[in-house]
Amino acid sequence: MCSRPTSRHCQRPASMRLIPKTMGGQLVATLLVAVLLAHAAAIVARQLAPDAMHPLAARYMLDRMAGIYQSLRLSPDKGEEMLAAIGSPTARFWLASGANAASPAMNEAERKQAQALAERLPGMSASTPAPRSWVQLTDHAPGDDGVKQAGMLASVQLPDGRWLVGYQQSPGGSPWWRPLHFSIPVSTLPVLLVALPFIGRILRPIRALERAAERFSRGEHDGPLPVTGPREARELTAAFNTMAERQRRFVEDRTRMLAAISHDLRTPITSLRVRVELIDDPELRAAMIRTLETMGLMVEQTLRFAADDCIGEPSQDVDLATLMRELAAELARPGKRIRYAGPDRLPYRCRPLALRRAVGNLAENAIRHGTEVTLCASAPEEASDVILAVIDNGPGIPASELDRVFEPFARLDSARCRDTVGDNGHGSAGGSGVGLGLSIARSCVEAHGGTLTLTNNTPGLTATIALPT
Repeated sequence: MCSRPTSRHCQRPASMRLIPKTMGGQLVATLLVAVLLAHAAAIVARQLAPDAMHPLAARYMLDRMAGIYQSLRLSPDKGEEMLAAIGSPTARFWLASGANAASPAMNEAERKQAQALAERLPGMSASTPAPRSWVQLTDHAPGDDGVKQAGMLASVQLPDGRWLVGYQQSPGGSPWWRPLHFSIPVSTLPVLLVALPFIGRILRPIRALERAAERFSRGEHDGPLPVTGPREARELTAAFNTMAERQRRFVEDRTRMLAAISHDLRTPITSLRVRVELIDDPELRAAMIRTLETMGLMVEQTLRFAADDCIGEPSQDVDLATLMRELAAELARPGKRIRYAGPDRLPYRCRPLALRRAVGNLAENAIRHGTEVTLCASAPEEASDVILAVIDNGPGIPASELDRVFEPFARLDSARCRDTVGDNGHGSAGGSGVGLGLSIARSCVEAHGGTLTLTNNTPGLTATIALPT
């Protein structure tokens, strides 16, 4: 079976899983948290100052007290019935023989309210000597000892000596959570309706940059991105465009340089080959010819490595299952057993020639050192990669050398690597190469944004290609 690499994405701690993964989600969450914190601050401030009374509620209370006072002056005998009729869950009025609201230690706010009440009473003014009316801003409703309930307690003395006492509960005196039923939706929805279009505008160039970076990691560059959005997004996009252009020029310059060097070396090698044929000593001539053939092979493969521009090949929609089956058929050798294991279809967008060359090099190396080779393809649902694997039953590679074999012209001393891994094209037969096969395979895989890893079996070796979906 094909081996499946572990996920390349680290799992987030449990405390971080509640945080949205996307930038847009985090911006929206930040706005919502800010709105909720503003409500929390208002609630805390209200709880720390329970005796606060809204001006409109205070004015309404004083107007009612003045109206009731006038009615009681005109009909003193009907006071109890009238007060019982006009009471409500948030306002109560009653008659008392003493000044329930009398508090000589009124603060400045209470004195202003008492003065406003006096000015509303018929026949009274701000110059009327006290005590005639009192106002107290309290955090306890009369008769509800120990219960926090902000409100205004007012009293005014009637002409017959009795006191009219009234209590008006503050609108904020209800349970702290009750106003949230209305205030949170009313404050949150407008914020979201206004903020979401701006968040989308901010994120648009970021999303475009994300898509371009993903394509660039696969070697697909469609030209510079438009520089739009906020200043930070514009600077980031401009930096990406500069980086992509420099990378493109670097690859082109390197390819031209290697191609020129390899091409220029062909002429002296050909000249030496002609001269070697003139040597009379057959053993010396054969040894020199073998050396020149090795040099020629090295130059040829270096030229192929330089000319193998994976980035230049356009991406296409291909069936990886068909590609792997065709390779298995082409690489069949007498005395070797090679087969394909995987789904009947596995669609994927890639550069088919480059990917075919990478898998072909790995499979050729496996056939050279093993007798049984399996080409695998899979797309695990729990992973974000398409997996291709080449498994053989050869001698394997020492663990300390698994990374070094990807270096160009690498030569190892192990039994498997006495014949240096080479590049034999797209599944063609051949002998030992000069050590560019795995380098080319890894370059082709990385041009797709994937990874190539080697792991030892018992016995054998597994080469695993992980391609991002």
